[in-house]
Amino acid sequence: MNWRTKTENKIELFSDWLFENAKKTIVAVFLIVLVVGSQIFSLKVDTTTEGFLHKTDPMRVEYDVFRDQFGRDEKLMIAVKTKNIFDLNFLEKLDSFHHALENELPNIKAIDSLISARNTYGVEGELIVEPLIASLPQNKEDLIKLKETVTNNSLYENSLYSEDFTMTTVTIDTETYSSRGLQQESSGLDFDDALDFDDALDFDDALDFDDALDFDEISLEEQRLYLTDAENDEIIAETQRIMKRYNDSNFEIYLSGSAAIAGIFKQALMNDSVVFISLMMIVIMVVLFALFRRISGVVLPLACVSLTLIMTVSLMSIFSAPFTMATQIMPTFLLAVVTSASIHLLAVFYKDFATSNDTKKSLRYAMGHSGLAIIMTSITTAVGLWSFSFSGVAPVADLGVFASSGVMVGLVFTLVFLPSLISVTNFRPVKQRADKDGQTFMDKMLIGISVFATGRPKLIISVGAVIIICAAIIASQIRFSHFPLQWLPEDNFARVATEAVDENLKGSLTLEVIIDTEKTNGLYNPEVLKVIDDVSQNINSITTGNMFVGKVISYIDVIKETNRALNENRDEFYAIPDDPDLIAQEFLLFESSGNNDLASLVDSNYSKARLTLKTPFIDSLEANTFIDNAQIYLDQKFGSLAKVKFTGIGTLMTVTFEEAIYSSAVSYVLAFSLIAILMVLLIGNIKIGLISMIPNLLPIIILSTIMVIFKMPLDMFTLLIGAIALGLAVDDTVHFMHNFRRYELQYNDVDKAVRLTLLGTGRAITLTSIVLALGFLVLTFSQMNNMFDFGVLTASAILVALLADFFLMPAIMKLIIKDKTSI
Repeated sequence: MNWRTKTENKIELFSDWLFENAKKTIVAVFLIVLVVGSQIFSLKVDTTTEGFLHKTDPMRVEYDVFRDQFGRDEKLMIAVKTKNIFDLNFLEKLDSFHHALENELPNIKAIDSLISARNTYGVEGELIVEPLIASLPQNKEDLIKLKETVTNNSLYENSLYSEDFTMTTVTIDTETYSSRGLQQESSGLDFDDALDFDDALDFDDALDFDDALDFDEISLEEQRLYLTDAENDEIIAETQRIMKRYNDSNFEIYLSGSAAIAGIFKQALMNDSVVFISLMMIVIMVVLFALFRRISGVVLPLACVSLTLIMTVSLMSIFSAPFTMATQIMPTFLLAVVTSASIHLLAVFYKDFATSNDTKKSLRYAMGHSGLAIIMTSITTAVGLWSFSFSGVAPVADLGVFASSGVMVGLVFTLVFLPSLISVTNFRPVKQRADKDGQTFMDKMLIGISVFATGRPKLIISVGAVIIICAAIIASQIRFSHFPLQWLPEDNFARVATEAVDENLKGSLTLEVIIDTEKTNGLYNPEVLKVIDDVSQNINSITTGNMFVGKVISYIDVIKETNRALNENRDEFYAIPDDPDLIAQEFLLFESSGNNDLASLVDSNYSKARLTLKTPFIDSLEANTFIDNAQIYLDQKFGSLAKVKFTGIGTLMTVTFEEAIYSSAVSYVLAFSLIAILMVLLIGNIKIGLISMIPNLLPIIILSTIMVIFKMPLDMFTLLIGAIALGLAVDDTVHFMHNFRRYELQYNDVDKAVRLTLLGTGRAITLTSIVLALGFLVLTFSQMNNMFDFGVLTASAILVALLADFFLMPAIMKLIIKDKTSI
């Protein structure tokens, strides 16, 4: 007696025990779910860019230090389009709009626009720094003077006005820290509250450091929260309400900026999650009723999947793992996977019960027949997901941990809770529709597939080989890309706004560069200032593809403005002084003017400076290439004068995808290796076990081909499909090979083993594949293009895997087991 038979016998004994203790088991399960599930309402949501990196990731740590020092770089950018910004009526309305934002928005530092822009000039040797429009122009002469002032200042071009003077910007600079003050990291808003975007959404909040230099002296209880997602969304929602009041044909308002994009992603995530779960539940109920034609066949699996979902999401809450763009697919995935496992058990139970009319006997048979296969399929699926847990991308790692945990929780419910429910349910025998030979339509179809697959193995394998080779050639042309903006529909207001700003104002996002002289007052060094000035004017020389720098903002602008103002406003003095002492004096004068712009540009010791590069929102791969080239360029320019490094939200967006590519490669290798080992253990034969993995590569290759043909990019989300598809594809293979191996060893006849396997488990394999495919096709109802692609591709992978298991696998078994004896 081999280990498989021993295991099946033990599962049968366990089935008998469950039958005798069903009520106690049901009560125990409900009590456990009640205790654990009570934490579900503390689930947090996080779609922030920094949330894609682990909190211990060096890039994340550097970004937190940057925020502590210079403030939050995620800003809301509002672009206003008109016929001519230098128009009295327009400026009057802009002034009203500016002050409405200033007075009504919560958690903001400042509103920057033409109204409040810095205007630096000198009067009889005195430095004056005041708002650009202290009082609105009253006539045409005032307008001409204002336009002259604006156009003579290079700082304003592509920042406050477009080259054709038809667009201007209003930038909302938000607070760095939450108004909630000092809190522990675990603070968050209830998940239910997060479902309403117009209400404040609270999410996984990063810890803040009061003073980066005194980090070790600050206790956890005293660490401040950064501005939360809830507060960010409150700002966005209130901004949109104000925009509606002012928007008209001659005052077209566009909301853009990284903070706005993050808010839109969050809104879509929450709305989609509700839609996905609702549609998936409907799909499951329809398929289950069509399959079993029993109320119990619908209610029992739904009970299992519902408790699985509650337990898994509650575990996320308990371990402070937020709901993210990646884990968004998890509920739909678990609903499909656990339902599929339930179908395998119930299909065998109902079929046997139709003849035995004995619940205990039929349950025992079903558990012994399918229990081990369900265990192995759950493990292989969990392994495919668990391989993501090593990812450097935090949401993907969370998906790996909690989705795999959810699969194992579902396994427990399928083999413990479901049999207990079956034990206390009164069933009526239902005869299947069959012809005079006792065969249903599906039975005949499966027998036909069996005859064809075992009768023409060489033809099937040859065709399969040609398909794999051709598909692999096409798949080699797959295109890597990570362009979050294109996840949004083309008519989405945030995408339209961002594209408009990129076109008219040369960039809607920023890359932040920190220049560290590692010396107190190191920024007074004229040599350092001149290198920064040179870099600001020439960094566009390393522009790549669609990437360019539309504007460079730094403290150099302040010193040059101040120097000109103190020299009778003469343009020839719009330059960097050669004397370090003079530079120090001019900085002191600027600080004394009452303007606090320097606080966001240099540190208090004048050792570090911030260089902001305004760029378009483009593919992260292009941006990453630019950052790599720019880093080399900056290192060469500054040499030993200063250390230079990139940070900020824009930089985090680019490095995240690079990390995702590396992590996915590791996940694929790990998943395939572990699943292959499990397959060998299940089948009990190394040769057959390894060969049986070949058909499971077909879905991945076909998917890559589909992506090339339909020009779908391989981005952060489609990268996940490979390991997930492998884990799901192997499920059907496990069920097929588990039963095939049993019959092949029993009858020493490959043809008969294939026929009995398809008749015994083929129906369940077909229907579970349909459930899984429909489950992922539900994602096509998403507001996000990336979710649509993910749903279509994963569903396609499942259907390709089904065809491979029904045709290619039997053909391979027919050829490698030639002598009809046990191998």
